[in-house]
Amino acid sequence: MSEISNGYKWSQAAVKGLLLALITIACNTVTYLFPESGFLSIAMFIVRTVASVWLLVIFMKQFAAATGGSAMSFALCTVLFSSLICAFYDAAAYAWLFPGLADKVTEAMETSMAQFPAESQGIVDRMMEHFPRIAFFSSFIKDFLFGLIVAAIANSSTTKKDIFADGNKEDELA
Repeated sequence: MSEISNGYKWSQAAVKGLLLALITIACNTVTYLFPESGFLSIAMFIVRTVASVWLLVIFMKQFAAATGGSAMSFALCTVLFSSLICAFYDAAAYAWLFPGLADKVTEAMETSMAQFPAESQGIVDRMMEHFPRIAFFSSFIKDFLFGLIVAAIANSSTTKKDIFADGNKEDELA
């Protein structure tokens, strides 16, 4: 029974993680297509954040209701899958899909580094060679930590504990 529920948890987490990632990918794509629009970037950030939090809470409640299992462990698996998919997308966006984005980031970094010594320019150039990898790891860490925090907060809404119970299981069975 443990293997079936564990396999069920991982398969459901993969599907739900893909759905969460699709929200982020859609919002990021709109932002990447219109990089000059500050209002649109802020709107997409708000939509992405609210929709992701809302869906993760719903997924956790559905899993807890369907299995009676730990919604927190399910949420961690879901967030792991979602973070990996989003990180791969961000790396691909900077490397192949929207190569102009990396150029804009390079220009912004060069502008901000202009006040530093000339050696810093070489650092920027070397860093930009590896920018898709940096984007992958920073996106993964950011998304996973955000998901972890949301899951920890939402876990309290998915578990129903009686705070007045004395914790004695024998009384409930009698």
